[in-house]
This record gives sequence, C-alpha cells and structure tokens, in this order.
Amino acid sequence: MLLYNCFHSDDKSHDHVPFPSPGFPYVCIRTDMEKYADRRVPWHWHSSCEIVTVEQGTIELRTSDQNLILQKGDAAFVNKGVLHTYQAVSEEAAVQYANLFHADFLSGAYNSIFDEKYFQPILRCTALQAWRVRPDSKMHLAMISAVLEAQTLVSEEPDGYEFDIRTQLCEFWKGLYQETDDLRTNAPVRNLADSERIKQMMDYVQEHYNEPLTVDDIAAAAGISSRECSRCFHRCIGVSPIEHLTYFRVRAATAMLAETSKSVLEISEDCGFSSSSYFSKVFRETTGLTPKAYQKKSKLSES
Repeated sequence: MLLYNCFHSDDKSHDHVPFPSPGFPYVCIRTDMEKYADRRVPWHWHSSCEIVTVEQGTIELRTSDQNLILQKGDAAFVNKGVLHTYQAVSEEAAVQYANLFHADFLSGAYNSIFDEKYFQPILRCTALQAWRVRPDSKMHLAMISAVLEAQTLVSEEPDGYEFDIRTQLCEFWKGLYQETDDLRTNAPVRNLADSERIKQMMDYVQEHYNEPLTVDDIAAAAGISSRECSRCFHRCIGVSPIEHLTYFRVRAATAMLAETSKSVLEISEDCGFSSSSYFSKVFRETTGLTPKAYQKKSKLSES
C-alpha cells in the first residue's frame, strides 16, 4: 500500500504505522515535506524498521546521536525503537518515501538462522541508530535500487508483489548487514537510559499538552529531577522541555486550524496556551504565518 502525507500518532509518541493488515506488515509512505508548516516530521519512534529514500530536495535525518544529510538519490535505514525526526533543509521542495516494516516480515520464524544470524545483530546494536546509503559504490547502488523497486511494486501491486517486495527488502538488508559489520563488532554498548526517559516524557507531553504543564510535571513522568529532565532533552533532541511542549502545542494547533472551523481563541485554549496573543506569537515564529493566515491557506489548498 502506497500512502501519502499520513504521519499520525496514536495516544503515545509512537508513530502509528498504518499497515494494510497484520499479515502484511509493510507500508510505503510518500511525504511531501512542504505539506508541513515547518517542513518537519516531528520526533517519533516506532516498533518497525524504516528505510527512507529521497526523491527530491535535501532532508536532514536526526536521531539523538546523529545528524545525517540525505540528498536526492540517497537512502537511509532507521533501526526500530529509535527516536528520530526529518527536516527539509534545502530551498527546493523536498519529497521522501518511508518504507516501514516489521523485521520478522523478512526474517521469518523466531530463532531461525536468518533471524539469529542476520537480523538480531542489527536490531540489538544500540550504536546502530541510523545508517546512510549513498549511490557511490556498486553495493550501495544495488541497495538503493532494491528499495526503489519495492516502492514501484507497492505502487503498482502486480500479481505476487508481496513476494517481490520481501525479496527486494532482503537484498537491502543483506547489504546493510555487510556494511555495518565493523560498527557492530567494535562499537561499545550504548546506555539507553536517556532514550527511555525521553520517550516517557514525550508520551506525557502528548497526553497532557492541553493542560498547564511545568518542567517538574514533565520530569515526574520519568521519575527524575527537573534539572535532569532539561539535560535529557538537550542531550537527546537539542531543545528544552518547554520548547518541546510549545512545539507540540503548535503542531496540534496546525491540525485544528486545517481540519476544524474553531476560532483562533478556541484553538489556543484547546492547545494549552495561556493567551491567544502568545499563541499567535509562537505560532508565527514556528510556521512563518499567523494562525488566521495558516487557516486560510489550509482551506484554500483543500478547495
């Protein structure tokens, strides 16, 4: 199934992956980054693996440990459970495809030779958050070509395409396994405490963003001090807890402005802002538009 511009979250900060059925845990999502007010996909994570390709423009892929610049023709792997975000960084419009799948879609039975030898070493490698693949060698070209073929197959859905998609993704994975051998062999085990804490705190923000929140409230969600909370946010995503909260509120407001007929005042209150004037100020700083201008632009694009 090929989907378009459908980043959604469930009641947690996990990306809600819209697989067509439990029996076919693969989906491809085409994302036009210009559809987002700030040209960014929010920080999120999911239990599936992800391979992204860039069709147009330049996109920055960030994890808590890495900043990778992806240009047209590049691909990248994001490991399961890894907190990450995408941001368009070129003046040119940016378009990406995200191929999302459960590892056992490729590895087969639990404890099989494929699972134990080729998949678990990658999935368990805490140092392997993301891996960029550029078209600069025969192997890299083959890996990228395999993903592009999977994207074509899911778009056209010829008879038996499910088999062929799995084959193409396995070709990519085989190259990934070979390419990451040194990293997996020599990298030290990474402490995951920060990752788990920030996921808990981001979940809390998503559940309570429309309420009055303090740094102490956010920190309590992970059982840490407000000072450690601030350090954790800066270490993982480079912003303060309040900056993240404000950004999340603005993101929620963009959806309400585009999808409802509520007034700016109602939306500012629904999203937890203390006043409509402050809401308008931070909304413009984030999106480049006033709430009313954004609402008008969204309605015009729908007509």
